Amino acid sequence: MTSKETLNHEKKQMRLHMRNLLHDLHSHHSENHRQAIFNHKLWTEAGSVLLYSPLPKEPDPTLLMLDGDSRSFIFPRIEGRNLGLYRFRDGSQWIVGPFGLREPHPETWERVSPEHIDLAFIPGLAFDRAGNRLGRGAGYYDGLLGNPHFRGVKIGYCWKCQLLASVPAARHDIPMDHIVTEVEFTSVRLHMLDKSIERE
Repeated sequence: MTSKETLNHEKKQMRLHMRNLLHDLHSHHSENHRQAIFNHKLWTEAGSVLLYSPLPKEPDPTLLMLDGDSRSFIFPRIEGRNLGLYRFRDGSQWIVGPFGLREPHPETWERVSPEHIDLAFIPGLAFDRAGNRLGRGAGYYDGLLGNPHFRGVKIGYCWKCQLLASVPAARHDIPMDHIVTEVEFTSVRLHMLDKSIERE
């Protein structure tokens, strides 16, 4: 196999493993995630935040909306092979989109572009401390994060069991800046700095 084929095979095998792991995961609550975020300056400094409607067994970032301040919240909507972005406002309504997810009703939300995002919470099947992310394979978030107008801080949002020692990644895969689980908030830059010091 070529190196690309090997990488794709590794990702496929890890996706299968992580789907099985999440399927067997007992019910969790995302309150610890919420407290870890509220105590961080990234949250206090962000004016607009990208959230998402979780799939079953994923941690729920919509609990962050309970903060109740003047921060604005943006949600994605699957549009073809891309994600459209919509800002929540009074009167916004939800519809059921692909995969049974709640999505913005485009006629009742304000459409925005990627440069409006200050802080982005990103789902995934697995992450590692170098910021690598394993998505579900559709490429929706790859397209968003690779958009040249996107400049937000990227936070991988997951359970502790999804934070692995290593996740297969290609050069074009875009890493997270931070990872938050129910037990820790990891800064990728600080982790990589620590690893660099260890090698010296």
